[in-house]
Amino acid sequence: MTGSQPLAGKVALVTGAGRGIGRAHALALAEAGAAVVVNDLGGGFKGEGADPATASAVVAEIEALGGRAVADTGNVADWTAAKAMVEAAITAFGRIDIVVNNAGICRFAETDTMTPEDWDLTIAVNLTGTAAVSHWAARHWRAIGPGAGRAIINTSSPAGTNPAPGSPSYCASKAGVAAFTIAAATELAGLGVRVNAIAPMARTRMTLDVPALDEIMKPVETDFDRVAPEHVSPLVVWLASPQCRFTGRVFGIEGDDLFLFEGWSAEHHLNNDGRPWSAAAIESRLAEFDRQDRGWMIAPSVRLPGPSPSDETLAALERVAAPST
Repeated sequence: MTGSQPLAGKVALVTGAGRGIGRAHALALAEAGAAVVVNDLGGGFKGEGADPATASAVVAEIEALGGRAVADTGNVADWTAAKAMVEAAITAFGRIDIVVNNAGICRFAETDTMTPEDWDLTIAVNLTGTAAVSHWAARHWRAIGPGAGRAIINTSSPAGTNPAPGSPSYCASKAGVAAFTIAAATELAGLGVRVNAIAPMARTRMTLDVPALDEIMKPVETDFDRVAPEHVSPLVVWLASPQCRFTGRVFGIEGDDLFLFEGWSAEHHLNNDGRPWSAAAIESRLAEFDRQDRGWMIAPSVRLPGPSPSDETLAALERVAAPST
């Protein structure tokens, strides 16, 4: 490994790191100096099958470049397996500093055609998997006390920030990841953990199975291939690095375009002057408004009291990061 290594001495766990975006993350984190636990069940993007060679192949790539890595083939949707992959990092490298929750699946089915398995498996991998791995990392950090330079990077999606038809289970799971990220950031700041999410648009086995994305996702042989998965990973490396000052935020990225989201916005606010609403009053007051949402802003926001993350959350991070005097 050569070049700048902002993550030298750090240990990262990347889930779903055997292919696509996850593989690119694992290689980029190793290039930045981190030792990497490469987790991948080795199944298909619909959640079927398993192949332990998938994770091992990426480990071999990292080692061939002079980096350090170990393979893990656990299923993130299994809480026991999620605990084991966190423990694998500690056993192999003595610590864990960075968690990249990248593992995800999509079972394309609409509301009336999806099966209970479609819903349950998608939520289990995408949302529960994110929560389970984060839980066990946080439990470890809580046990050993606050420490600077910790990061969790979760993977939402443009389908979570701007849901589209075709797979409501996937949209719901990815919106849940964004919400989980914002809540966890406040809870874990006192341990020195920054928690952010990315909503990437990049080429994967999943996107190549969506006919509507054929033109967008088509590989290009010349010029800038804006949906190549490796273009997402510099954002992950930065979010994992001490140079990142953000927590509780969602970042979108597509090629050379970077977005910073601000939650979900209430477009209008109506007050009934201290009186309870009636159905008739609601109908009257809403009659003037357009029935259609004309498009969400890139950075919508639900304005909770005070800024989000709060001043207290940021101050908690700064206290942990500050050198002892």
